[in-house]
Amino acid sequence: MAQEMTAISHKFLGFVSILLFLAIAPMPYGFYTFIKIIVCGCAGAIFYQLWDKGYRGIWLWVWGMIVILFNPVAEIHMTKEVWMVVDALAGSLFGYAAWVKFNHKV
Repeated sequence: MAQEMTAISHKFLGFVSILLFLAIAPMPYGFYTFIKIIVCGCAGAIFYQLWDKGYRGIWLWVWGMIVILFNPVAEIHMTKEVWMVVDALAGSLFGYAAWVKFNHKV
């Protein structure tokens, strides 16, 4: 997975992970909009990089689902409790991606 994400640093991926874990706490509505823009853009860039390199495995579709879930234009409405789980899972995914990228020094 890390070899395909050459344009995104492990620091930025870690930052996105922290933002997603912060989103579990009660925050102003603007913070959640900001999170959606950042997460959708970052996941979209990863999706594009994977697609452009010809990768068609499960990670491509996982990142694609993140793009769809966090799309700030065509929002998916879920309860706060469901969003908390989604934020935690997405935060873990971004954290894992940061860890893999850091360890592979790509």
